[in-house]
Amino acid sequence: MKITGVETFSLSWRMPYPITYAKGEYQDREAVLVKVTTDDPDIVGWGESAMWGGPHAATVAVIEREIAPLVIGEDPRRPELIWDKVYQATYMHGRKGMVVACLSGIDIACWDIMGKAAGLPLWRLLGGYGKPITCYASSGYYRRDQSLEEFAAVIAKARDEGFRGFKMKIGNIAQVNHHDDVPLRHSFDGDVARIRAAREAIGADRNLMVDGNCALNPRVAMRYAEELERLEVRWFEEPVEPENVAGCVELASRTRVPIAGFETETTAKTFARLMDAGAVQIAQPDVVQVGGLTEMRKIAAYAQMRHLPVTGKNYSTSLGQAATLAMLLAVPNGDYFEWEYDPLPWRGEGFLKAPFFTMTDGMVTGVETPGLGVEVDEDKLNTWRVTP
Repeated sequence: MKITGVETFSLSWRMPYPITYAKGEYQDREAVLVKVTTDDPDIVGWGESAMWGGPHAATVAVIEREIAPLVIGEDPRRPELIWDKVYQATYMHGRKGMVVACLSGIDIACWDIMGKAAGLPLWRLLGGYGKPITCYASSGYYRRDQSLEEFAAVIAKARDEGFRGFKMKIGNIAQVNHHDDVPLRHSFDGDVARIRAAREAIGADRNLMVDGNCALNPRVAMRYAEELERLEVRWFEEPVEPENVAGCVELASRTRVPIAGFETETTAKTFARLMDAGAVQIAQPDVVQVGGLTEMRKIAAYAQMRHLPVTGKNYSTSLGQAATLAMLLAVPNGDYFEWEYDPLPWRGEGFLKAPFFTMTDGMVTGVETPGLGVEVDEDKLNTWRVTP
């Protein structure tokens, strides 16, 4: 089997309301999907490449003009070879960041093809551990039109729908946010009041997670951590900049709240350094950014050797969701499947022809459909497709 083509799909959609986090506000959602075709007309692979905030054109150019010529003609059932070939060929200006994020989409598509060719779902092909995964709702942004009571009501609704936890944004406070154009800043005490309201709404028997989006310095993060301990928060996600490894290590050594991260990082080598240093207690890559499933499975294996859990950031289409879930289901230390709770048309009905998982009492299990288990309704992509 040979790769015969690589096609990108640039998507854009405007949310019904803007959402704010510690580093900015946005309302437009964007994604880049990757379709890999083969010389077998019955087998194609789908993937997704992260392009958070960047122009579609830049990501598409790297995928179609730089990476595609390197992979066309290769056997997609050799994803390790393909990954290494691209990594070495782009070494002088790649290694991390955007190039690896672009490679993620092709890598996921190759693994999708591998599963389809083998007639196995990826969660089985990658390890097949198969333990049901805890599902939590993820939202909790700062919103212009939302009172504290309305914020708590959203979380209570997620609980009523069966989610076993909720993740919210924190850290949009004046003393650490240096950008004047970020709205809805809170005082530290006001932000803690939001966390307390969230804890009460989700209940003491369910998980509450918080996400600092890399906006805090270690000392301010420590102030938060003291409050988070009292409120029995499950994890403190990306509290500081990922480059500040020493600061993150200091924070982690002074709190009982596990540090989760870093979704903004790429490659297994980077995650190994974070785990070795003690900067994170929960490995949390983003499969569409970190380098695809080829890298995420190495991160999961390394975390297991260090007796650490692995989860995944999950903030885009069903393709990224399906790849994340496949990895979490494949390994013994995988858990916590993130379900974005804000509206997005690129998940579930209207985007897929069939579901790729089932959820019962807040626990997720995979399906037996080969590959990612995702059948994209390509005709419907034109609803959101834009020219890069």
